[in-house]
Amino acid sequence: MRLVLKFVLAFFLTSIIILPQEKIIPEVYKNKNRKRRASLIAPKYPSYSLAATFLLKEKATTGDPFAQHELGLRYILGIGVPLDTLSAAEWIGKAASKSLPAANFNYGIMLHNGIGVKWNPFEAFKNFKVAAESGMEQAQYIIGLMYTDNLIVSKNLAEAKKWLVKSADKGFEDAVKALKKFKKQGLIGTYDSLKSNSEQHDERKNYRTFISNDYELDFYDFGDDSLSKADETELLNEILSSDKEELKRKLKVSKYDSTNSDTTAIDIINYAANSGSPEAILIKARILNNGVGVKPNHILAASYFLKAFRLGSYKAAEELLEISQINDFFKNLKKEVDSENADAMYVWAGLIALGLDYRLTEKQALELLLRAEKKKHIYSIIELGLANYSGSLVKKDSLKALEYFKLASELGSEEAAVRLALIEIQSYQGSNIYKQIKLLRQQADKGSVLAEAALAYCYDKGIGFTKNKSKAAIFYRRAAQRGNEAAFNSLIKMYNELRPPDEEFIIY
Repeated sequence: MRLVLKFVLAFFLTSIIILPQEKIIPEVYKNKNRKRRASLIAPKYPSYSLAATFLLKEKATTGDPFAQHELGLRYILGIGVPLDTLSAAEWIGKAASKSLPAANFNYGIMLHNGIGVKWNPFEAFKNFKVAAESGMEQAQYIIGLMYTDNLIVSKNLAEAKKWLVKSADKGFEDAVKALKKFKKQGLIGTYDSLKSNSEQHDERKNYRTFISNDYELDFYDFGDDSLSKADETELLNEILSSDKEELKRKLKVSKYDSTNSDTTAIDIINYAANSGSPEAILIKARILNNGVGVKPNHILAASYFLKAFRLGSYKAAEELLEISQINDFFKNLKKEVDSENADAMYVWAGLIALGLDYRLTEKQALELLLRAEKKKHIYSIIELGLANYSGSLVKKDSLKALEYFKLASELGSEEAAVRLALIEIQSYQGSNIYKQIKLLRQQADKGSVLAEAALAYCYDKGIGFTKNKSKAAIFYRRAAQRGNEAAFNSLIKMYNELRPPDEEFIIY
């Protein structure tokens, strides 16, 4: 699963649309300014640009795919007709059925995002494939991505490379970046162009599009797990000196509540870590483990690796195992436990619970957590809540778990507050859950992976929102991309519920 999650490529295409024209139309679904929408239209087919809507409808009704596509776009943009995504999808779908590449691409977007039609990633794939085979570089890029995540079709890096190279050959920058990323991670070898420069130029199509930045390859890439200490230290220093806005994007922080103009990278990392960003917690662990700007502290680093793992970071699990194998680690850990260091108690109990150490019994591990609880160690309290909720270390007791989560929340834990909100939502019986939904939205904006997974669940089940499988898939994918196993399993379930019996869509 780790490999699947590491290279899963999310692409949220709500703001991509191919128009039969030279203009680029950004955010067509969000723009509410009628004049601006109209001014952006410059149809490629002059006979349709000035035609009255009823004439265009008449032409579309006769089966002209260009007219059908144009009419669908007008319904999306509200030009000469009311805004109507249902009608837009109907007409663009008709044009797509006649293999008009731009229509296939746009219909794929609508299917992938549930715009005017039910969410169906498999039908979206078929339409993107038609557009890709016609030579459309945007579609080739998307098909390349779809061959990497093992959700729609079986993961096939050779096929992914083929389509990404085709797209890159036409100068599509995102495809070039993806290929460089794959090469850096050792997934592919060289990616020489399939065509000469002259061929690349001559074969470029007249398709242009606006593409949002809502997709990416992975969160902070620490590269190969065998990085030397010097290389890792250099990378951490780069992170600490990186652009603040870029850092927030990497840590999934879309809203940063600070009026301090002198905010540092460490401030942003701490903010995201406190909100439940596994990426930020992992960075804090690495900083402590490598002594970057601070004195090395392997025990405190281990506590952060454990926290990050609890939020789904598999990289953190590997680091936790490695740090536990350092010479004298357990000797120092015992010394700190004997000195009543709550972080040390939490770490040792966690290692026992995960089966990474057998020096103590599970009963002794529980006793360590209870000792740390008396010191109001928040993560030990959360761990006790998880133990009682799942039935590990102790007999399952959901009410006791709630008590621990409430205590941790009262002590200031944002993670515990999210866990409480999710439990209340999962036991939803028609009660008002506005407060819980509001909390989840706020925490997701601050970088909480648990909040993202919880919002996905709400959209999936229609709790607090109108049921929306497309939005559920987006949030599940975001959380799964960050390592959340429950979100990943829910995402697979959503896809499998719709999976056609076609050989092409069987996952091996």
